[in-house]
Amino acid sequence: MAKWVHSDVLDGGLNAIKNNAIRMLLLKAYTVGDSYATVTANAICTVTLASGDFTLSGAANNPRVCTVGTKSGTASANSGPAPDLHIAFTDNVGKVLWVTDETSDQAVTSGNTVNFPALTYTSNQPA
Repeated sequence: MAKWVHSDVLDGGLNAIKNNAIRMLLLKAYTVGDSYATVTANAICTVTLASGDFTLSGAANNPRVCTVGTKSGTASANSGPAPDLHIAFTDNVGKVLWVTDETSDQAVTSGNTVNFPALTYTSNQPA
């Protein structure tokens, strides 16, 4: 059985991130399903985002990609010696919209600059 979804549908989920994610946080710890309160309590660096920081791309009938550009901020706390760092996007009110792994897992010291890389989230055609 053939499966297909219009790009507008694929973009719908990506637009939920683009239009509502106004904070990007570096987390010192994360467990799948953590609440907004837990995520914000584990934040060691927070930067502000605007919808213009996100770009949607991809040809029709193909996966659609949401990309957020690089950002930097100042760490407000230490990560500890062996962090399991993650990056979270929130609406700064009560929703965690997207969490991804931060693969370097470097120790972070309060007051130091944190450089967030460009990140992508892909919305695929149904399989």
